[in-house]
Amino acid sequence: MGVRNCGELGVNLQKIVSRLMANDSLVNLLYFEDKDPINHLPLTAEEKQTEIFEKLIRIIPKVGSTENVKSIIVVYITRGSKISSNNEFTNVTITVDVFVPLTQWVIKDSNLRPFAILGQIQESLEGKTINGLGKLSGGDFELVALTDETSCYRQTFSLTNYV
Repeated sequence: MGVRNCGELGVNLQKIVSRLMANDSLVNLLYFEDKDPINHLPLTAEEKQTEIFEKLIRIIPKVGSTENVKSIIVVYITRGSKISSNNEFTNVTITVDVFVPLTQWVIKDSNLRPFAILGQIQESLEGKTINGLGKLSGGDFELVALTDETSCYRQTFSLTNYV
């Protein structure tokens, strides 16, 4: 099944968020603020629903200036276009913004929290098929904002679909 119109994009975006929420390491990196977030017990499905969904893993691309206590990721679709040479395909760009307070960059692991989060997102999405649409590819990232309190990295994935 492919994306036949824009109305189907939201359903598939929610499937991507569900895949990210199933990654316990990613959830721990977002939820636990200490220097050893990976070694906490995974949250239960109920805790993920109340503490993570639409709070730390979001579909709505809005993060307020006062929301800098925990790391937050926002998943959204930034582009959809038809390939001019073939009307049967659509290119869709999925973007993930990763906000990490500067006070939480250092973790017990040899990695830094923003890059550990980016790696877990890439592990959850790259090469995965979403609803039979095709495989996600990408994982490119860039620093898009840096303030005195927080950093924001943007990671992008693309998907070519049948329409």
